[in-house]
Amino acid sequence: MTPNRVLRSVGEILLREGIINNAQLDEALKKQRESDMPLGRILVEMGVITESVKMGFLKRQLGYDLVSLAGVEIAPLTLTLLPRHIATKHHLVPIRMERDGLVVAMEDPSDLILLDNLKTLVGMRIKPAIASTSDIEEALKQYPPEKGAAAVAVVRPRSTLYRLVHYTAFPILCFLPLAIIIYVLYTNPDIQNRLAKLSAFDIFLYTLLGWGLWAVILYEINGLIFEEPTSPKEPGEKEGEE
Repeated sequence: MTPNRVLRSVGEILLREGIINNAQLDEALKKQRESDMPLGRILVEMGVITESVKMGFLKRQLGYDLVSLAGVEIAPLTLTLLPRHIATKHHLVPIRMERDGLVVAMEDPSDLILLDNLKTLVGMRIKPAIASTSDIEEALKQYPPEKGAAAVAVVRPRSTLYRLVHYTAFPILCFLPLAIIIYVLYTNPDIQNRLAKLSAFDIFLYTLLGWGLWAVILYEINGLIFEEPTSPKEPGEKEGEE
């Protein structure tokens, strides 16, 4: 069943019950295709039905509870279960965790595909509840700003000194121990006597392994200290897209 099929079924039921007429349904479906808004909200905005009629109809047809979000404070941890851009796009908000699933207040929970996608996203059962458009809009304001937007705000141009240290620290520190090892080998007779028992190949191999390990560790440390800022992806942007 596709989302359009679900929306048309809602409209057809409203039509069959005499709540709307054919002309109103056709106009609402046309606006829905242009705006991608829920059919119920479109009918309310058209003045064909009221918000309470819409909510009562959805409750009767779907069997979900009606909830009022006025004055309800949602736990910050609950809000993290559904990203803000997902909640805003589909006009819904998670309101509480229960033992058997996540209760999500929705303007129109008739979209079965959306419910399946939400279940996959959060990894648990979704328990829809019906809330008014205005209540959901107010509840969405409880979301904190997304990290992506915050990250953009704190990015600052790098100073010349920072860039100089960034690009010179790694090669200097990487090759400095190797230079020290070579210097000590050629200037310390005691170490030379101890190494005389080893072949030139063994000395070369051990030196290379030790220096290689140092270089790898230093590379990781350098990446942590001088991590380059990256621009966050827009909601819905796929990996690899520019």
